[in-house]
Amino acid sequence: MRKLLLILLALSGCTAPEDSLHEDFFSLRGGTFPVTVDVLITPDVEMAAQYVRDNLDTTVQPCDFDGAAGLTFDFQDGKAAIISLEKAPLDPEDIAIINHELLHATMNTMRYSGVSLSDSSEEAYAYQLQYLSNQFYNKIKQ
Repeated sequence: MRKLLLILLALSGCTAPEDSLHEDFFSLRGGTFPVTVDVLITPDVEMAAQYVRDNLDTTVQPCDFDGAAGLTFDFQDGKAAIISLEKAPLDPEDIAIINHELLHATMNTMRYSGVSLSDSSEEAYAYQLQYLSNQFYNKIKQ
């Protein structure tokens, strides 16, 4: 039932009411890079693990989410990377966790695209992080 709710929320562009178990799903485009990053926000580790297993070739289990406020799963064979977050940003610590996961997604995007981190590519990495962050925080505001 929750998976159906998530799919319906994603298709309608709506988010769950603030007083519910905040569950949300949206995708971030890679911009210049041919990638997508799916973002799943839910405190339900069973649902999060199932979503990751359904979309990536992995055996991740709910216990893998224990103690993690956020996890990033890398791109696989043209499939989107996935950022799983326990909750939407409410305070500076949440924002820091999200920035941490967006950096993982940025690094993965650049590796996937063949751009190694160096002095000459640092600005490209910074722009990609900025691009993903801008999309993320604009979607959260909705």
